[in-house]
Amino acid sequence: MTQEERRIIVDLRTRMEHNLKTCILPFWTRYMTDQVHGGFYGRVDGSLQPDLSSPKSMVLNGRMLWTYSRAWDMVRYPACQELAQRAFRYIQSHFWDELYGGVYWAVTCRGEPSELEKRTYAQAFLIYSYAEYYRVFGSKEALDRARQVLSLLNRHMKYPQGGYADSAARDWLRDDWINFWVKNRTGAAKLLNSNMHLFEAIYNLAQAAPEPWILQSLRDELEFLLGTVVDRKLHHLKDVSGARLDHEINYGHDAECSYLLTGAAELLGDADLIRRARETAVDLMDHVLAEGMDPEYGGLYYIGDSASGEINRAKIWWVQAEGITASFNCYQFTGDRRYLDAAVNIWNYVERYVVNHDLGEWYSVGLPPCDDTELRAQADQLKEVFNNNELAGKGKCPYHNSRTCFEIMRRADVILSPAGACP
Repeated sequence: MTQEERRIIVDLRTRMEHNLKTCILPFWTRYMTDQVHGGFYGRVDGSLQPDLSSPKSMVLNGRMLWTYSRAWDMVRYPACQELAQRAFRYIQSHFWDELYGGVYWAVTCRGEPSELEKRTYAQAFLIYSYAEYYRVFGSKEALDRARQVLSLLNRHMKYPQGGYADSAARDWLRDDWINFWVKNRTGAAKLLNSNMHLFEAIYNLAQAAPEPWILQSLRDELEFLLGTVVDRKLHHLKDVSGARLDHEINYGHDAECSYLLTGAAELLGDADLIRRARETAVDLMDHVLAEGMDPEYGGLYYIGDSASGEINRAKIWWVQAEGITASFNCYQFTGDRRYLDAAVNIWNYVERYVVNHDLGEWYSVGLPPCDDTELRAQADQLKEVFNNNELAGKGKCPYHNSRTCFEIMRRADVILSPAGACP
């Protein structure tokens, strides 16, 4: 690592910590607490107005619990300990299914169960956030519940050939009709999105409680992703069924998965898995950066189409966040300067066009001032899907953007230490 690289890393870390403390965390700690119905609002619009009637999703609540816990642990941000405890109690009281175990997908604004099915995506964020809550605050109850949910998933949702089913009925029985929902338009039994987020949840649980059966669950899912989900010919991820249900290339998923693969392999301590995971991460990120990086304004495009070659050049917030961490991760184990430059490039775009400097948080879609009509049309369409006038909602959470700040802070501290320099 050169002195110039060291300076760049220090600067990147400083800027991202500043954004975390002055933009992201102030929004989530000040504007989400529901004083009328308890817990947290299900939605807050672009004018900081809460929607008192909005349903509350497990995914949003789990991601807030994780963020508050991690923020208290890393930066002792005011109110985060209290809010983490509030989030934990609310999930326990309103999302937990006392009859069958696991958590509901959603509750009403008053906390009454409304969508009772067991979606793997929601269970993943129970495990992910409860593992973090246990690690930071030592809650044995949280650890027991996280273990219980993973055990239920292993018993009811895990396939012998690898991967987990996407959805089940409340009683954990498979029910095909449940598979048809907003994130599963094809009705597939297994989805990349659910499996990848469950993978990160198991990884977080294994870090907090490295018990043999949890580590084996992590190894199984890592082998499944490496062996089935990575399309070696296309150099991107494909559907977890092993077949391609569509031609979408999601640059954010490729990036996110790349650093989860290497982290899990390193935790397991298997030299062959570490080699395979690192080779895969570099292959994925080389193609993400070659195809998905905007050469004019910086930042990462949203999605591509492997059949037509077309690219949606709009820039959504979470793809930028995952691209930063994934690029820095590759820099850590390769020492290749171009990955560090890529992380800085994406952050520069975020700071300029994605951060909401007036109200806090990040916009769903960032758009530079330009006369590119196609780009503006793609950005406007994406804003409608993700509601750019929504600062918080069931899909707009503090998890992607706070996590990349936490990750760069942590990774920078490691790499800048005497023992952590790049190769």
